[in-house]
Amino acid sequence: MRLGIIGAGRVGASFVLAFPSDVEGILCSTEESTLQKARRLHVTAYTDGAELARHCDVLLLTVRDDVLASVSQQLAASLKEDGRLSHRCVFHCSGAMNLSPLESLASLGIHTGSIHPLQSFAGPSMDRLKGIYMAVDGDEQARGVAERIVRTLGSTPFFVPSEERMLYHAAACFCSNYVVTALALAQQLMRRWTASDDDAAKALMPLVDGTLQNVRERNVWQTALTGPVSRGDVGTIVKHLAVMPGELIHPYCAFGRAAADLALKNETITAQQHDELTRILAMAEGVYYEQKSNQSDH
Repeated sequence: MRLGIIGAGRVGASFVLAFPSDVEGILCSTEESTLQKARRLHVTAYTDGAELARHCDVLLLTVRDDVLASVSQQLAASLKEDGRLSHRCVFHCSGAMNLSPLESLASLGIHTGSIHPLQSFAGPSMDRLKGIYMAVDGDEQARGVAERIVRTLGSTPFFVPSEERMLYHAAACFCSNYVVTALALAQQLMRRWTASDDDAAKALMPLVDGTLQNVRERNVWQTALTGPVSRGDVGTIVKHLAVMPGELIHPYCAFGRAAADLALKNETITAQQHDELTRILAMAEGVYYEQKSNQSDH
């Protein structure tokens, strides 16, 4: 399998590192970027996407969602006079997108699909592609190739219907982006009592590790919920709200309502406690927005 990659950012570079002997070359948004990354990754730099595609069996488009369709259309325009395209596969690596951005390539007889690693990439890493789940899609041949690629990495392929891709992507955002958001807000608060951001992180990390361990030990993650909401401790929530910085009222209340719903499902609080918690949180958020509105009027 000869593999080409257009858009060698964190995910694309990770695939290069995972298949070092199979990569034909890469192409980035600028010639300078392509040359720099090709030298760093020890692969061939291409300046033309169609030329890269001609030398590959599999082409990965690891570009931003908002340029995926235009990149595909440019490729299709350059390849439309080529013959023997039916043995090639082109995949995008977006979690949110279905296969519609690749329609211009599919119309040429190229097999199209998607491979989305359910993983967070702070930087290129071949290890991040191993032992994970990856959402795959495509026509019959493309999906078969995608599944082989995923299994070669020791990972597990699974299918998400086209009409549910956005919901799937939202699930991933909850698990990654919003977890980071919650942790960052906690660090901002903890920074008030520590000498630095680093000390705040060190102070909170054992709690983070303990929480993750609780989650790891359970198949149903909501049962790992602890804290005042899970106990129906209305008094503590009221006191939290009384001292909470204004800019954190909204996220605190949003997380609090979601936690109350989980606690009710876990049967650690009663319906009455749930109603009281959600009422107090809604009132606090309403007061906050009313105050903001009044401030903006003056």
